[in-house]
Amino acid sequence: MNRNVSSEYGQIKIHKRAIRQLAEAAAKSIKGVKAVGWECYRFKWLLKFFDWAGTRIVFDREMRIVIPVVILWEENIVDVAYEIQKKVITQMLNGLNIDSLSVDVKVKKVERG
Repeated sequence: MNRNVSSEYGQIKIHKRAIRQLAEAAAKSIKGVKAVGWECYRFKWLLKFFDWAGTRIVFDREMRIVIPVVILWEENIVDVAYEIQKKVITQMLNGLNIDSLSVDVKVKKVERG
């Protein structure tokens, strides 16, 4: 996936931060998700200070998104993770016009609501 796109009007560059925001917003909209990205970690303030995002965007032959989440206690973990994958992939394919994408969901914790 190439983040640089040309149009008849000039260059378009999609920053990793914008892609990360789209992915995290899509994941957060799923029922049963309590936290996404750096919100999953204990030392959030330190991660925020160094501008380190919990969600990683990797560009190889295809784009790969690794997204950490905290899931609510009452929910089925596998079902919620699957819904996250579907929602993020749908959002990325529609919003970015990309060809191939994989989404890895890392369940960091399960917490009571």
